Amino acid sequence: MQLRRKRFDRPDEVRTVEKGRIELVELGELAVGRAIFEPGWRWSEHVKPIVGTDSCQVHH
Repeated sequence: MQLRRKRFDRPDEVRTVEKGRIELVELGELAVGRAIFEPGWRWSEHVKPIVGTDSCQVHH
């Protein structure tokens, strides 16, 4: 196993939605994320219309 160091100030990918952003760093086959949401953000209002599911389908 190889040791890796990643930082969220230089994410590999950034996904933005209204009132929020998700920063991802990749560690081999694993992605680790940090989500930052503004006051008033709601899954049902800001993400559900995009993905079409009632809740997040990503394993947490």
